[in-house]
Amino acid sequence: MITRKINKVNHPIYENVKEFQRYNPEVDVVSNWRKGTEGSWVVSDDGQVCQVLKRGELRASASNKVVRNYIRIPLGTFVCDEKVKIEGEPRKNLYSFGLANKSAYRHKIEKKETTQREFLFAQFVAKGENIVDAFLKAYPTNNRRYAEGQAKILLKAKRVQKLIRDEIDKVLVDADITPLYLLEQMRSIVDSGDSQDRDKIQAIKTLMQISGMMDTEKRTESVAVFQGFTKEQLDAIGSGEVKQLAAAEKEVEL
Repeated sequence: MITRKINKVNHPIYENVKEFQRYNPEVDVVSNWRKGTEGSWVVSDDGQVCQVLKRGELRASASNKVVRNYIRIPLGTFVCDEKVKIEGEPRKNLYSFGLANKSAYRHKIEKKETTQREFLFAQFVAKGENIVDAFLKAYPTNNRRYAEGQAKILLKAKRVQKLIRDEIDKVLVDADITPLYLLEQMRSIVDSGDSQDRDKIQAIKTLMQISGMMDTEKRTESVAVFQGFTKEQLDAIGSGEVKQLAAAEKEVEL
């Protein structure tokens, strides 16, 4: 839970419904925030819970007819429209309307600060979870379509790519996959002259890109498609059956 001070009053923002109910066991929440009324507690699109501070109307200047409603919550001010999403950190300006979808998308990719959930997502990916399952484990949602879209956005963010690279480095170190080991493997393959070692060379090349032995841009590309090492793939490295490792270079449609 975090709080936001508005007019000298601290307003809580709960991480999810479970946390909210721990502090407010007798209070109901409105699952569709667009239907929230002043004073009610609503759930954002990414599962956060906070109180509606105001519900207002937007009127057409000519006819004075109500064309849309809006709500103000500690996360910001948002038009009650199905196309509008409430996600992420509180808006800096509480009183301006939420960012357009395109701007929100760009904000998710370009923001510098990492969150605990992003860290968990990176851990799950590096340990072998596919990106959808990793997102579902790290974030409070069970919507697989939503999780897939959000996971692909996370993979495009440099801060998340760095988190995944750091977690991959830990996996490589634990498996004793060092630069020296990779170079020795390449040398033994070259010396053997075995034409059947093409898969091994490709797999080792992928490992070199992921582990940072090749240029940073290539490593970023490799991490962007990296789906995590399985136990079988790590065992294959240690046993010399590197052909299985080629499966680590899975493609993800971004």
